[in-house]
Amino acid sequence: ENSFRAYDSVINRIREDPFGQKQIRHVKLSDAKSWFVSLHDRGYKQNTIGVMQCVVRPAFEMAVDDDIIRKNPAKSSISDYGKPAEEKEALTVSQQEKFMEFVKQSNVYNTYYPMFTIMIGTGLRCGELIGLTWKDINIKAKTVNVDHQLIYKNLGDGCKFHISTPKTESGIRIIPMTQEVAKAFEEQRKINFMLAKDKSIEVDGYSGFVFTAKSGRPLMPNGVNSVLYNIVDAYNKTEVERAKKEHRKAELLPKFSAHVMRHTACTRMAECRMDVKVLQYIMGHAHIDVTMEVYNHIGELTRIENEIARLDSMVLNA
Repeated sequence: ENSFRAYDSVINRIREDPFGQKQIRHVKLSDAKSWFVSLHDRGYKQNTIGVMQCVVRPAFEMAVDDDIIRKNPAKSSISDYGKPAEEKEALTVSQQEKFMEFVKQSNVYNTYYPMFTIMIGTGLRCGELIGLTWKDINIKAKTVNVDHQLIYKNLGDGCKFHISTPKTESGIRIIPMTQEVAKAFEEQRKINFMLAKDKSIEVDGYSGFVFTAKSGRPLMPNGVNSVLYNIVDAYNKTEVERAKKEHRKAELLPKFSAHVMRHTACTRMAECRMDVKVLQYIMGHAHIDVTMEVYNHIGELTRIENEIARLDSMVLNA
């Protein structure tokens, strides 16, 4: 549903553009290139220009098949157009440990510790996380059932919560829990009980949400990111003060989102040499190349050193 709305928005944007007003048989290769250049000059990112090309290219291809035009003018490469998307880097092990320890010791943010533990331990998407209900959690079997996500959108009835299907069919999965994740869910249940959160709030027939605001309403998608940003700001402020007293350079945490937490979870599992197909299943990736991109990314020198040390050990013991 989200993808459908995104493409619909792009189609409307193209319709309003002077390029979109042209008759298809009059569009030349130079026209298409000029359009890509104009999008670039207007500050569009490569990903957005890529989506626009994905919309117009098949239309032109159909025109070729129908003998309306001889060549597809939208087939040219768009790699030189638009601002490259910023690569989202996973937290390092050190950054993750510092972040989690700060949350655990904080009198303000420690109630979020179980949620962050679950995010790191399962790699759930933000919508999947906030959409979890206690019916999805089986502590005895140590499994998390993922078959829906929670979105906050205007679907013609005003901005409100809606239950949606996962991003892809691969998003429907059952994720086994580690002992740490199971313990985190038990802690979260205690927190909800102590704060007497309202369990009666219902969204499209779903109720008993695991992660809620003080009101008992499910957490907003941007609410999770706001909490993360606030924690990083609080950590960095504390770290600056501590470093000043200890006469050293402050080791600050980067600003990161819920998506980076998911990317971090995937990276930690890959570092443990989890079978790549198992990792693909747990993450709910539709295509293996998305998983392999994380699996093959080496971000820390320590990982390289550990692998060389392991190889060295194998040679010595041979």
